[in-house]
Amino acid sequence: MSEPSRRTVLGTAGALGLGAAVGGVPLPAHAADGPADSAAGPAFDTDSARSALNRLLPHHAEQFRLGLLPARGREDRFEVTGTTGRIEVSGTTPAVLLTGVHWYLKYVCGAHITWNGSQLDLPRRLPAPARTLTRSTSLPHRFALNDTNDGYTAPYADWAYWERMIDVLALHGCNEVLVIAGAEAVYRKVLTEFGYSDAEARAWLPAPSHQPWWLLQNLSGYGGPLSDRFIADRTALGRRIVRRLRDLGIAPVLPGYYGHVPDGFVERNGGDARVIPQGVWHGFKRPDWLDPRTSAFAKVAASFYRHQEALFGPADLFKMDLLHEGGTAGDVPVPAAARGVEAALRTARPNATWVILGWEANPLPALLDAVDKKRMLIVDGVSDRYAKEPDREKDWGGTPYAFGTIPNFGGRTTIGARTHLWNERFFAWRDKAGSALTGTAFMPEATDRDPAAFELFSELAWTKGPVDRAAWFSSYAGFRYGGRDADARSAWRTLNATAYQHTAVERSDPHDSLFAARPDLAAARAAEYAP
Repeated sequence: MSEPSRRTVLGTAGALGLGAAVGGVPLPAHAADGPADSAAGPAFDTDSARSALNRLLPHHAEQFRLGLLPARGREDRFEVTGTTGRIEVSGTTPAVLLTGVHWYLKYVCGAHITWNGSQLDLPRRLPAPARTLTRSTSLPHRFALNDTNDGYTAPYADWAYWERMIDVLALHGCNEVLVIAGAEAVYRKVLTEFGYSDAEARAWLPAPSHQPWWLLQNLSGYGGPLSDRFIADRTALGRRIVRRLRDLGIAPVLPGYYGHVPDGFVERNGGDARVIPQGVWHGFKRPDWLDPRTSAFAKVAASFYRHQEALFGPADLFKMDLLHEGGTAGDVPVPAAARGVEAALRTARPNATWVILGWEANPLPALLDAVDKKRMLIVDGVSDRYAKEPDREKDWGGTPYAFGTIPNFGGRTTIGARTHLWNERFFAWRDKAGSALTGTAFMPEATDRDPAAFELFSELAWTKGPVDRAAWFSSYAGFRYGGRDADARSAWRTLNATAYQHTAVERSDPHDSLFAARPDLAAARAAEYAP
């Protein structure tokens, strides 16, 4: 007699896999999708989550019953229960519903969805969880994407690409996503109000491949001028992205205004306008920096936020990296500049949070000491970068921050990460007395790569304490490939102990092969910026 197939086994007996939470109160059976409680937090419904399931699981979506849980402070949570062929999922937002669905797929069905592929070898009737799956997180910030992602991964991505990307980010528990598509339209409108012709404004805007570094005040104009049609298409894309994010209960993080302007701003505007030249960045002339202490800055910022809201709706999170990678303050005191940037933001959006990258020397202590720290969020790009463990509460004076990683630089396709440091540091930093850790930030310079690293990092916020990494990677092999193959599990345990525990003292990105280096008998690394 032949052995039963995996589909048959899963279809007749659901089992909890490694890492699945147990306990919790069984959910009520929902006759149809809808709010589980009429007092459930913001005015969400389950339609957006239902639509995502129809896209992701077209042959099984009808077997899920979705309901919203009432909010409990800032906590997000999901619960999964049900019977064979009728899976009950409840969560605090539509995105969290999808996080619950993915947890069920991984740890009950042995299936998996990620940005560069899926493994969905599912039985016709989905198995019931053996026990209720429950997970929760008190971390309000689960930030995703790097400024550079649009340059290295998706400069010309269309809506179909972004629709799937948003679905995948929701499946992985993200609730804040950086969006830069359409920023060129905002700047175009602003510049034409301040003395620049439309042609001059479009010439200053770089192509999408270089827009991340333009928004970081590193360059301008490269690949321009942009056409009317191109700007219109990018704006329409950005509008669709932020609309979908909001429907799912995910907050869009938009670029804020902190002062970069084209050449000739003072000559065109006079008054108290003054700029500080920013020099050169990797061969590119950096845009001038408009002094944030001036009324000219306040006027430009007001125009920027007005046009941004008209195009993309209101937002509460704004990314601004003042003096990024060699930017110079000149004779402008950093505290005064920070207060000017903050005042312009607060005037436009009184309840906004200023998001800034923790990178190199930024954010400067002088900046943090000058602003309302409670309304800042530092997304730490170097939580795992150095062997010597930092003290973020001391470094940043108690400013809220997200434990972050940049496990990829420059779009390179190697696999690996410092997962041992994630496992050690995240929980220790989160749970220590006086901790200012309020979230996580997954910020590879390029996405669509290394799904294992993304999977493990995305689970940190939903996990009570350190995991057995060898066991976790063995489990990962199961839901990645759809079975319990001993060789696959052994291979992933080896990867856990090598590529995913790399110890380069100065880098968080993985080692690359010397065969990827430019031909050189003295080559010691694959690229200038590589371990």
